[in-house]
Amino acid sequence: MRKLIISLALCTLISCSIATELIAPVANFGIGLYNADTYYTKECAWYEPVWFSDETKQWIKNNNPEDKTMKDLAKIAKNNDLYKELCT
Repeated sequence: MRKLIISLALCTLISCSIATELIAPVANFGIGLYNADTYYTKECAWYEPVWFSDETKQWIKNNNPEDKTMKDLAKIAKNNDLYKELCT
């Protein structure tokens, strides 16, 4: 019986300490969801779209890059679109 009481006490203490450790991250997550508009604003403060010079655009047109390069260029275009949607 004594072992059961000690076990229950330890389980209670352990779960309570785990719960207190989770309060701050859960609260921060909740605040982040509530304040989603300013989250994007903060992200936009350091992010800039990638724009190619006219020479680079001409090089891409003239040299017909391989598929890997075109996939990378598509990622850049997608990021630029996200920037336009979220930051402007």
